[in-house]
Amino acid sequence: MRNFPKLIFSLNFLYITLIAAQLAAIIFLCFYLPSFLPLAAVCALIWLLSATSAAVLFARSGASEVKCAWFVLIAALPVAGALIYLIATVKKKPYGILKVNAVKESGLAGAAALTCGTAAAGYDHATYFKSGTEFFKRVLSEIENAKERVYIEFFIICRGHIFSAFLTALERAKANGAEIKVIVDGLGSAFKLKKRDVNSLKAAGAEVKVFRRITPLPRAKLNIRDHRKIVVVDGKVAFTGGINLADEYANIISPYGHWKDNGVAVYGGAAKIFEGMFLSVWQGSYEMDAPQDGKLRCLPFYDSPPYKSFYEDACVCAINSAVERVHIFTPYFCVSGKTASALQTAARRGVDVKIILPHIPDKKYAFAITKTYAYELAPSGVKFFEYTPGFMHAKSLIADGKVFLGSYNFDYRSAHFNFECGVAFDGAVAEETEQDFEECLAVCQPLEHKKTTLFRRFYRTLLMLVAPLV
Repeated sequence: MRNFPKLIFSLNFLYITLIAAQLAAIIFLCFYLPSFLPLAAVCALIWLLSATSAAVLFARSGASEVKCAWFVLIAALPVAGALIYLIATVKKKPYGILKVNAVKESGLAGAAALTCGTAAAGYDHATYFKSGTEFFKRVLSEIENAKERVYIEFFIICRGHIFSAFLTALERAKANGAEIKVIVDGLGSAFKLKKRDVNSLKAAGAEVKVFRRITPLPRAKLNIRDHRKIVVVDGKVAFTGGINLADEYANIISPYGHWKDNGVAVYGGAAKIFEGMFLSVWQGSYEMDAPQDGKLRCLPFYDSPPYKSFYEDACVCAINSAVERVHIFTPYFCVSGKTASALQTAARRGVDVKIILPHIPDKKYAFAITKTYAYELAPSGVKFFEYTPGFMHAKSLIADGKVFLGSYNFDYRSAHFNFECGVAFDGAVAEETEQDFEECLAVCQPLEHKKTTLFRRFYRTLLMLVAPLV
């Protein structure tokens, strides 16, 4: 009797109860079907719609976890769920596709060429930024001195001090004769960038395109977003990372404590590939020759869903190959089975696997999902830490002497639903990122696995079901 409450609330008991309910319903219909024939016909039609939707879902390509989440939605809402799935996943022609013509290579560069069309490229030098303040100072300086062109692509552009500084820098670039193009995501910047702010960008000399505005269904296509952060100046320097164009990224305002972020500036030939990424979204596609100049080598890459998916597989490869360390900065942690398995196996092999998460989250539901996934991996030796000064928004994976740095979060959305970009380095940039990680670790606390109430466990279970879709 002591274990009876535990049995009642177990998943096995729920599963047995559901089977019993289905059997009772079948027996009931067998005896009383003539009396309920119209109702039975409606139920059969609804079931047929759900079964057909599930079959179409199964036949399509994609991550199994994402498919399972859609299965749950279709089963829970037989008609509405199927319609939501149809609207959210309607196929369109490929968009944002970059092709870099280069000599075939093996290894990760070869995989990038086959998957997302980029290539390893030379660069002269790179600068790592461990704060938004440092990042914006350099970006604004480069824009002000632009002579030919300035290309800007952000998920979030928000009015404020940083936005005003950008307008001033763009005006100076325009006075120098530079062409200015700006891409902003329609959902990420919704309610943050008003029409008068867009007009201010145009008055500063910029052409502006909004990536997938918020429009009435079924044309909204809200599930696919442009989450990239790119600034390219004169094709000579490219900036990317986790930093959006808004005041909180430079800690001018602090809604969630100290905002920790990171980014990088790449000088030289590799900047042209980031320019190609921008133009592939601006024009729909873009083709270019691989830049040959540069004394050092890096690998720029991108994802343009649902047709291109490189980063997740590259991370799994890097984790599986790691011997000493796997260190990750991420604001959100919601990973697929293959990524989770790679992290668990690495930890069991004796690799030092550490992941720094926020202490003060910007989205409570996302943080609940993050902790649920973290608790699943912790018993295998994967160590999670909270950045106690505030919100961890930096995005990097360090695997031994290589770092992947860009706009990607460690979640399903970045892996499957967002337009993203990044760059892989070894050498000095990887070392500086590792040093930044160690400095952050010094002000972190271990993620504690606290006992939770029955309601909280139920809430987290529901979040886990829909996590691949949010």
